[in-house]
Amino acid sequence: MHRQHYDRVIREWCAATGMPPWSEDDDKHIEIDGTICGLIPGGEDEPDVMHVLIDLGPDDDTGLYRYLLEQNTPLGNADHGCFGLHPVTGSVIYRACFHLSASTDGTQLPEKINELIESARDRLSALYIQ
Repeated sequence: MHRQHYDRVIREWCAATGMPPWSEDDDKHIEIDGTICGLIPGGEDEPDVMHVLIDLGPDDDTGLYRYLLEQNTPLGNADHGCFGLHPVTGSVIYRACFHLSASTDGTQLPEKINELIESARDRLSALYIQ
């Protein structure tokens, strides 16, 4: 069945947060603790995936690009996400995805995304600590 878990997870998320539900085929931009996140459904080849793009804002540091590429290299990242630049805004983004299953609880996704935001911000701020 196409997207059997995605629609349920969205409904659970919306019921828990009071947000109006969105169509399972729509990209959704939300704000979590002041950070804009894009939620993009997987395509036909990955129907129960939710791509999460976290906007970390602009950064003009000259060492940024090398640092982001170095951060993308390790295979040990628990979320298997990667850094990039938004093609329109130029903002630094962090992209990860959630594989949705029967055990995925949509009420917990906002907190899991918040953890991704904090982790990505910590990794990005490490550039300036070095």
